[in-house]
Amino acid sequence: MNKKVLFISGLLLLSGCSTFVDNQYKVAPTGKAVTQLEKAKKLPITMDKEIKIAVTAQTQVLDIFSIDSPGVIFDLPMIKNGLTINIEAEVNDSVFVPSAKVINQSGDIRAELDDDGLVYLKPRLADGNRLQGNIKVHPQIGDSSLYLVIFTDKDKLNETVAVSHPAKLDAEGRGNYFPEVGDIQVPRALTGTFSIEATALGAGTARTSAQSSVLPALSATERPQQESVSFYHQAIRAAIADNDVDKAMGLLRDAEQLGITDADQVFRDAMKAQLDKK
Repeated sequence: MNKKVLFISGLLLLSGCSTFVDNQYKVAPTGKAVTQLEKAKKLPITMDKEIKIAVTAQTQVLDIFSIDSPGVIFDLPMIKNGLTINIEAEVNDSVFVPSAKVINQSGDIRAELDDDGLVYLKPRLADGNRLQGNIKVHPQIGDSSLYLVIFTDKDKLNETVAVSHPAKLDAEGRGNYFPEVGDIQVPRALTGTFSIEATALGAGTARTSAQSSVLPALSATERPQQESVSFYHQAIRAAIADNDVDKAMGLLRDAEQLGITDADQVFRDAMKAQLDKK
């Protein structure tokens, strides 16, 4: 997986160009919301690369598909076996809480992600507090184009997101007794930074650091063996119990490539159970 981070500020419509370059771009405000999909600015997506987006005052505002918010639209590749898209939002002094819809050329919704599909990730190494979600989509008969729309719920701007207090995180890192301090409430906002990474489902081979074996990818008609399903379920739960979220997410991606469709739910349930222990 390519770990290079591509940073784009606002939205850029690349004319005659099929690749991203490492630079920052801005689009001047249009003065009014975009009300038609064909008039919205779109970005091509680069597979297997983390793309970092800054939603600013210059980002286009969308008024389509029941969305009333600054929004970023990606033109998705039409991959037969489907895509899984990881979305992470940075939590700073405020947070752009991401919602997502995958729509086709006619505006039909193929997949959605809302607040209920997000989990809180504590700071780790160079990453700070984050909200993480995952959305999967498979092209259907009649789909000629698919678009990923990232936005936020404007009706929830008066709400906050709870993150762990730094003193509690420090005590946890040192293995000390957790101090009696409450979580910090971070306000939601119309601007902020998030990243996405798209991966094809069922492509190539899947590896896991938990075992040295290499498991073959499944065809569209095959189903994963119960032994593989049980292995990945247990490995994901164990990684999260050890507070190794990066390992758990790697296992999740591997499991999805093998066609283990409920691995995402196992990941979310384990994350919530681990957070409840805190």
